[in-house]
Amino acid sequence: MAELVGHLLVAQSGGPTAVVNSSLAGVIQEAGKHECIEEIYGGL
Repeated sequence: MAELVGHLLVAQSGGPTAVVNSSLAGVIQEAGKHECIEEIYGGL
């Protein structure tokens, strides 16, 4: 199966700031391990 290549969009709403920040940090760290992810976009 071919690997998808492109952009990652992360959207979150609500929750304590520390939880939102921690979640976004985890997503960004994991995305950095995958060359197929070219750009990361986020929205709150």
